[in-house]
Amino acid sequence: MGQDKRKHPRLDLDCPVKYKVPEQLEISIASLKNISGGGLAFMSEKHVEAGSTIEMEFALPGDSEPCVARGEVRWSETMEESEGRFTHRVGVEFIEISEKRRQAITGFVVNRLRSQVNREIRDEKPPINRRLSMLVVDDDRVVLKLIEEIFKDSFNVITARDGYAGIEKAREWRPDIILLDIVMPDLDGFSTLMLLKDFPETANIPVIMLSVLRQKSKIFQAVQHGAHDYALKPFTAESLLRKIRKVLGESVLKQP
Repeated sequence: MGQDKRKHPRLDLDCPVKYKVPEQLEISIASLKNISGGGLAFMSEKHVEAGSTIEMEFALPGDSEPCVARGEVRWSETMEESEGRFTHRVGVEFIEISEKRRQAITGFVVNRLRSQVNREIRDEKPPINRRLSMLVVDDDRVVLKLIEEIFKDSFNVITARDGYAGIEKAREWRPDIILLDIVMPDLDGFSTLMLLKDFPETANIPVIMLSVLRQKSKIFQAVQHGAHDYALKPFTAESLLRKIRKVLGESVLKQP
């Protein structure tokens, strides 16, 4: 074969889709938020100016030709903790793509993130010997659905769209861990956390708070009142899984 003339390297995945994006970028789980707005989020090796455009190519199952899409950078921010070689997050909105192709790419992103989590769990040393349960409490339907899709092969995922439902399901199902969004209507994450700690059957369930950067002070307040850790949105599948492992601890992950 001759020299590869592609503009960007193609990445091989554990799912029947391949894609090409500029080599300094990688798709992020932050796409959970951007998918509903018609775009994707990426991790980047450097800052990318808002208003600049990027080209993406997706080879989807059944397509005779790759789907080429163009997107415009809407925002770029520095990550508090770098992910390997990546130091920034970038939000991209599709500006040239059909609705059918956009939906297909959305499905691809979910499958790709799920394969990442499955690979991480499969390679765990020592192996996880039982299926763990996770309760996700968030008022955003898109976030709930996609987190469930990404983690469902590795965890029993229970979802709730508000704090009251989250408390009821936590008391009923006694999950191994709870992911709890801070900003929710009626009963916010902080109040939900306080009530979870008041009930004997849920008081010892570890909780990871989910929030955007501007709510950082509230996260620290929640940690002081019993939350075990926090994850700032947007985050990657790998970083969220690391948080879950850290909070659950080796004693839970090793249980038969």
